[in-house]
Amino acid sequence: MTNNQILRQGPLMSTPTKQQISDSRALHQCPYAYLDGDGDGDFDAAPRVVEARTEQVSADRLRLQNQYAHLDGTGDLRAQPAPPPAVKEKLSEPVQNPPSPRKGSGIAWIEQAARKLQRDIWQRRHELWPDNVPSDPAKLLDPEVAFRLIGFRYELAETLGQYSNESGTFEVAGIIDRPSRRVQNSRQLPFETRAFTAAHELGHALLHEGMRMHRDRPLDGSQQDRGRRDRTEYEADKFASFFLMPENLLRNRFRQLFLCEKFIIDEATAFALDSADKHKLLAKKRSLRDLSRILASAASYNGRPFPSLAKRFNVSVEAMAIRLEELDLLDVSPGLWHQ
Repeated sequence: MTNNQILRQGPLMSTPTKQQISDSRALHQCPYAYLDGDGDGDFDAAPRVVEARTEQVSADRLRLQNQYAHLDGTGDLRAQPAPPPAVKEKLSEPVQNPPSPRKGSGIAWIEQAARKLQRDIWQRRHELWPDNVPSDPAKLLDPEVAFRLIGFRYELAETLGQYSNESGTFEVAGIIDRPSRRVQNSRQLPFETRAFTAAHELGHALLHEGMRMHRDRPLDGSQQDRGRRDRTEYEADKFASFFLMPENLLRNRFRQLFLCEKFIIDEATAFALDSADKHKLLAKKRSLRDLSRILASAASYNGRPFPSLAKRFNVSVEAMAIRLEELDLLDVSPGLWHQ
């Protein structure tokens, strides 16, 4: 649906399509609109009216100082990122968000906890960002903001020291102190590692009530194998992944960038990824993880440049690659790539 079509569109009185819901979310800058509260991703309040009037778009462009706001390269309405707005230092009242009860042996309950927190952030976005709510929904998923929302202090320290175990000596990346309701992160780490570590500590805060004081090594989301991790560490990693890379938002962004629901590598898509040397791309890369890493870090497709998915969601390439595979967003063609 083009921008002009949306601007001319009147009330929608029938059940909306997925594309109409996606366009409505982009227009109203709410990636979680129309979802029910049980965490299964169903719709409970489908939009009946999509009124993108010229005055609304013009006013928003003036506010953002961007005459192209809400337009992408195809002419569709899209929310464009604005400069990082100031976050309110102290909220009137933290949300009542007690640790989520464990439900069975799966991980669905962890994703539900992440979704609840995302909805809480959205519902209080104007209090959290009183001057200018970020127009990019991914920018709302800031662990520092989330800690403030649940009544924890979040601090960056120049260093948190080191600790050693059988694997070696590591810089302490994060510390959670539940009795003091304080979380610290080390400045010595790359930004995406700090972000994932902070989201990991956020998972501990919401999932593991019995954890009093805990410190973590640097985490960038690249080691989410349950077989290698303590259960609580695995669960905190999964929470971080769900919180920073929510399924609906990531699927929508993936579709916008790569023009498909599921990416299959073949002659045409290899050319779109690397028109200069598609044969080298096809010959050199062999596994599904290789392809997921390429898509996670890709900064253009079909000649159109864009921030990579990893950069857009403030995570490492490996963390994004793992998430793309979890959501089954890519596949390899027999005869070209091999598992």
